[in-house]
Amino acid sequence: MNSPLILSELTELRTQLDALTLEDWAFLAVNCIEIAAVLWAVRSACIIVFRALGISHPGQYRYFPRLPWRSALGFWMTFSAWRERVFRFGKMSSGGFSSALATLTLLYSPDKLFLGRAYGLGLSLLQPLGIKVTRHIKMFAMTGAGKTTLLISILSCWQGSALVVDPKGQITYALADKDRKRKWKVFDPYGISSLPSIGFNVFDCIKQAVERDGVSAAVLWAHRIAQCLISTPEGAKSPYFYDISRGFITGLTLHVLTAHPNDDHNLPTIRSLIIEGYRVFCSETGQEETKGNEAFKLLLHAMKSNPAFGGVIAGAAAALENAGKETLGNILSTLLEQTKWLDVPALRQVLMHSDISLADLKTRDDIVLSLVAPVFSVREELKDAFRLIINMTAYTFQDVKKKKGQCLFVVDEMPSLGHNPTFEVLLPVARSQGITFLGISQDIEILQKSYPKSWETFIGNADLVFWMGSNHEGTLKYLSGVLGRNTLVETDPYSGRKSYREVTVASPDQLRRFLNPDSGRMIITRPGKRAIKLVNDPYFKALPVWAYNPDPDHKEPLLRRITRFLLGQRPKAATKPNSKVSKTATQQENCHE
Repeated sequence: MNSPLILSELTELRTQLDALTLEDWAFLAVNCIEIAAVLWAVRSACIIVFRALGISHPGQYRYFPRLPWRSALGFWMTFSAWRERVFRFGKMSSGGFSSALATLTLLYSPDKLFLGRAYGLGLSLLQPLGIKVTRHIKMFAMTGAGKTTLLISILSCWQGSALVVDPKGQITYALADKDRKRKWKVFDPYGISSLPSIGFNVFDCIKQAVERDGVSAAVLWAHRIAQCLISTPEGAKSPYFYDISRGFITGLTLHVLTAHPNDDHNLPTIRSLIIEGYRVFCSETGQEETKGNEAFKLLLHAMKSNPAFGGVIAGAAAALENAGKETLGNILSTLLEQTKWLDVPALRQVLMHSDISLADLKTRDDIVLSLVAPVFSVREELKDAFRLIINMTAYTFQDVKKKKGQCLFVVDEMPSLGHNPTFEVLLPVARSQGITFLGISQDIEILQKSYPKSWETFIGNADLVFWMGSNHEGTLKYLSGVLGRNTLVETDPYSGRKSYREVTVASPDQLRRFLNPDSGRMIITRPGKRAIKLVNDPYFKALPVWAYNPDPDHKEPLLRRITRFLLGQRPKAATKPNSKVSKTATQQENCHE
């Protein structure tokens, strides 16, 4: 390079700049503002048109021309936070919401969790928001608040594997056959998603654990299965019967694994043995020869004679054999009651074989496991099945060391699954094991009933808490407390003296109006940072038409239908996700009869 030439050009440029008058500088400033305004208007118009046509995606926004003000504002926000900690800590309340500009610094990118759209000056802005998460996430949303539509957007934008509890099948219907990044495995015993259900045989978890860690791992995993099958009710006065029942299930599982053929290695076999034991039939007449409880005694005898696993099986049988008549009756009653869900015919079919390895959810980033069932079934007969799969997945993530990204656990209707101690243990260590947990509840009261001792931990230790449409007084009061208080400075007009008083950032009544379910507005709280106001960005507005199936209950806008037609993106030819609920109810009635 010719250094003298460059120096000469720089000198000439400086001379020209020095010759500019104040009017020239003003003219240049006005021109720059006009150019920026035009670019902003063109960009906004393009985004609006692209969204209307259904060819936009939240990840596209960062590619549009933008002024580099976010970095400068981010530095100022960091400085302001330091100044507040050092000079105002303990002196003045400093609660409140992030400003609109501060919120706009949270620009969405694929390595972040999609949140929704920015909100400022009472308007819904176009910019998508995103935050990197390091711990778990909690969401509170009443019925009709747009929770499911937001979850579809979040899952579509998520870069990695996922496990989804989808009570209505709406998420699966929208994304399963449109996801270009991942393959969906749908566990759907009642077939409400119109997709073939995969099978899940929990015995395969034991066999895979043995391959990874040796034969001794079988005892641990059999115990884990027993923990899932037999749960101690909250407030139970005598956990003895539940403990003995778990021990027996552990031994029985290992007995089936070692003394039965491969075709019997499944939970329906466990249920059948609990009910029937070892029945003996006459070879000539075919009539049963065992009477009373003889069949169950034969089972216990066979287990006592099984030397496998250092006497674990024999010990489990001996505990029941040595129990008194009344005690044995209570134990059998517990076993029969807590495994009765295994009698559902549709469940028995999908629990006898496996079409998925749970380890894939951790070692791969292109798998989604969706658990689909009607809402009432999730709360009733399928509750234990879903808990079993979720807990087995968590145990697998703990033992499998290889990890590829984070797996998003979306547990909708979390309290409906009942109290699950695994969640309480999982959440503090979930991130290190490759899990980003997103638990959803309708309100705080429901969460309190299921987790009376740990519900505040779920909220307090979360990276993010979504607060969507709510009319629940307890939830609104709690949120008002979380938002904190602010110091109001008042100056006397006569004396000039200043007085200070603390006021709530937002009262429950104000929050009720702001979180009107029909408005789509949301609030996100973060530990150590100010809350964010934002707007829900449902999938049928945020995602391109090729990324989802439209809701069959709501007609898609005309422009999106035109785009879908031109691109050959036909919607899924199926009934709406919950159209087979009546069939499901019939199946349940038949199994109860």
